[in-house]
Amino acid sequence: MNDFLLAQMIAAERLPERHESKSTVLSELKNSLAGASGEQRTAALLKRELNLPGKAIFLNDVHIPYKDGMAQIDLLLVHEEFVCVLEVKNMIGEFYFDSVNFQFHRIVDGRREGMRNPEAQLHRAVRAVSSFLGIAVQGVIVLASRSGKVVEAPKHYPIVSLDYLPFHLEELAKGVALFDAAALSSKLTGLPAWNSSRHWLERHNIAFESLRLGVTCPTCRKSSLDWRERKWNCSVCGFYSRDAHEVTLQEYAVLFGSELDTASAYRLLGIENKYILYRLLEKTALQSHVRGKRRIVENRELLRNYFSCVYR
Repeated sequence: MNDFLLAQMIAAERLPERHESKSTVLSELKNSLAGASGEQRTAALLKRELNLPGKAIFLNDVHIPYKDGMAQIDLLLVHEEFVCVLEVKNMIGEFYFDSVNFQFHRIVDGRREGMRNPEAQLHRAVRAVSSFLGIAVQGVIVLASRSGKVVEAPKHYPIVSLDYLPFHLEELAKGVALFDAAALSSKLTGLPAWNSSRHWLERHNIAFESLRLGVTCPTCRKSSLDWRERKWNCSVCGFYSRDAHEVTLQEYAVLFGSELDTASAYRLLGIENKYILYRLLEKTALQSHVRGKRRIVENRELLRNYFSCVYR
């Protein structure tokens, strides 16, 4: 789970039903979960089945500066003989690529749905990687679902089923080492982290004040815990914990950054006593050199463990 997917999960859980973007957030989260599942299956299959000489390096969720923005790459294979961008689509239905206007639509249960053109997305990603690395780059659209059927194929890039993908990639290898795969991979992984969550939050008008605050009960998920007798307690299901607030701090960091002011901390955790707040934040949100500001210690694994139980 990358930070953007975590941000969608947090917003879906903490936005009240009356919020203008609630239904859109839930819909986008559903699509993101399907996409992430397809990418995970693709990476797992390639690591298990791909037979290439030397080492194949897989990079996922890569963001590369391109023109005035960023190009996002689902999955990137870096090898000494070739570099290939994989645009993974975990979709069902019949797919139509318009080679004249370069539009794309699918038909599901008799309904026609216009969507972003995967070929155009792939083309942008290929050009971004090629420009950044200064080399020729391959590209392929991957159908991760067996319930998808191509009726009209794309014009400029191949589209293959997940089962055939290892064979397709093996055919790209010509037996000649062209690149230092480790050096290329290091250049890509050395890029600054890109926070796509901020733009997404702005687009959906999601602010701190929009959310249900408090420490969420991991059992009920909709109720907030109370701090009593030196632990967090749920009045609904009886759950209790001494460190449940740590997940809440990580949620805040994903959405709004690691800097936390004291006033927001009181509201976020639902604490009124300053001595209790100090003890709770002592190790998880360290004091900074700016008065009234703290810096949350990053621990995304807490969130991944929490949401992996929610979205099995």
